[in-house]
Amino acid sequence: MIDNSEFKILIIDDEIFNIEVIIGFLEEENYNLFYSTHPREALQKIYEENFDLILLDINMPDINGIEVCRRIKNDDASKNIPVIFLSAFSDTKTITDSFEAGGVDYITKPFNGLELIARVKTHIELRKYIKELQIKQEKLAQIVATDTQTGLPNRLRFISIIKKETSKIKSDPSRLSLGYIKIDNLQKINALYGYKNGDKVITKIAQIFKKNIKENYTIARIFGSELVILMPDTSLEAAGSLVKKLLNLVRKTKFVSIKMSCSIGVGEYNLNEEYEPFMHRVEKLMKDIDNDGGDMISGIIA
Repeated sequence: MIDNSEFKILIIDDEIFNIEVIIGFLEEENYNLFYSTHPREALQKIYEENFDLILLDINMPDINGIEVCRRIKNDDASKNIPVIFLSAFSDTKTITDSFEAGGVDYITKPFNGLELIARVKTHIELRKYIKELQIKQEKLAQIVATDTQTGLPNRLRFISIIKKETSKIKSDPSRLSLGYIKIDNLQKINALYGYKNGDKVITKIAQIFKKNIKENYTIARIFGSELVILMPDTSLEAAGSLVKKLLNLVRKTKFVSIKMSCSIGVGEYNLNEEYEPFMHRVEKLMKDIDNDGGDMISGIIA
């Protein structure tokens, strides 16, 4: 016997007899069945539970089924739940209105039990397929947005994050700082010990940074030996103190006989500044340090 208990189905009908008939047909399929005889109570249940399918009567007091469906579809939390209408109405207008309200199917009462079982199974299987597809898409998006070497967000993901943060500040002003970091001497390590060992150094330093920043900060690998740290709700002074601490931790790290250090630029976001000029401004501070020999921090408010 197939276990369908993971699938939650809500039956909405003001007649308890109709609900009992539906349950009688579906209970052997082992779905997790819920019911309500009051439309408003049903809407509350929908907000509280994550249902996989709704079986909905049309002719009900207070709120009819078509209006209930509209409210379900107008709410972001429930709009993707499939709704099958079960109704004694067979006229074209009612059926058309039902589909326009967001219904995925329409079964006329009195209905055949086998037909009900078959249609419910079809929409449950479709719901299951969509969920599996969404999970795969989320995993793929995570892979695409992650630097495979360090496990950190990559440039693509970071751009998405900094755009969101700067956009949020424009409507709700707060402090936002950015650290732009280049690992010094990496070319030397690559030349002497190979790129695999160079990658190990990047990973090790990234781990040091990740362990010493706040949970709401974002550290990402932008390119090669370049990392960034985005610091919401953080002033330039606080950001400067953090990157100074991080630089000192890196200075204590050695790879064979090579002393490790970083070139760091740090800056604070200016209200109404676009994210690209903000990044370029802080990146330039880092590059100026790098060109002067590295192992320093530079930061100003433009």
